[in-house]
Amino acid sequence: MRQYAALAALATTGAVLGADRLSATEKGSLLIYSGAQGTIHISNDYPADVRLQSYIVNDACESYDMAFSLTANQITAFSTDDLAAPFGDGGMASSVSMYVWAVDASNAQMRWNHLSGGIIGSGAYASAAALQGGNGDAIGVAGTINMDGVEYSSAFNGATYNFVASADALCIELLDHDFADKNAADPNTKIVAEIWNSNEVKFSGTSRCVSCIEDSSLDSWSDSAVNFFRSSSLGTDLGKARLSTEANASCGSDDNPSSERAFMASSAGNGSVAGTGSRSATITYELESEPEEAGQRVRKAFGLLRK
Repeated sequence: MRQYAALAALATTGAVLGADRLSATEKGSLLIYSGAQGTIHISNDYPADVRLQSYIVNDACESYDMAFSLTANQITAFSTDDLAAPFGDGGMASSVSMYVWAVDASNAQMRWNHLSGGIIGSGAYASAAALQGGNGDAIGVAGTINMDGVEYSSAFNGATYNFVASADALCIELLDHDFADKNAADPNTKIVAEIWNSNEVKFSGTSRCVSCIEDSSLDSWSDSAVNFFRSSSLGTDLGKARLSTEANASCGSDDNPSSERAFMASSAGNGSVAGTGSRSATITYELESEPEEAGQRVRKAFGLLRK
């Protein structure tokens, strides 16, 4: 009881313990595919069927929902080309994000730490385990998923990024999503980069305002005065960055102010990213909404009509 109270107190401040963070290797009840380009795969390793709710998000933060079921020990895969098509964004260069979680018969989120997946291509993948109850039990308040280290594994508070200067693209996705209200303002923050070149010289001052999801080449990534992701500024071919989130008046607006946010980062291929720290993030969704036409078309194409 004392441990639960301590975790809950930490969650209210946005800070959570790091032991129960998102993972790229462990199974979970919630899967996140950020800025994915290629093939997304999802597996259920439990000897029983599971219902899944998912939302697909494009780089304009538009979304649609798609519900489907996996049978016992089934694996399925989605082309990001096909997932992007309902947005009118289909094509080999299309990237999307996908959030998938286990639900019960009333479409409320539940514990099912038997889901795993990955991306064949580029993007970032992570799973969040449900931390309460037994398999099939409801978690928290229906329609609200808290990645806070109490209900689900906590999200990341930062990232380390190894890169080739001027030769990569960096995608940042904020993990708070209100799928229940399509008119909700997009979350925003300032991402601040502390950068070192391969001679161990440190550079500060590179930053970017991020709203929902941002994907840009390193040469154009920063909206600050100096961009040390550029080879001409860094002075070496290779560099390392530590990315953090910051509430800053230069981002957002009076009606939608900037705040510190959990995020995931991914490289286009000439770099590597690892999430760091712990911060809470929340996903809300509509329990009673039926899968939209866009989601129906995609799941029908993959033979995943909900049972």
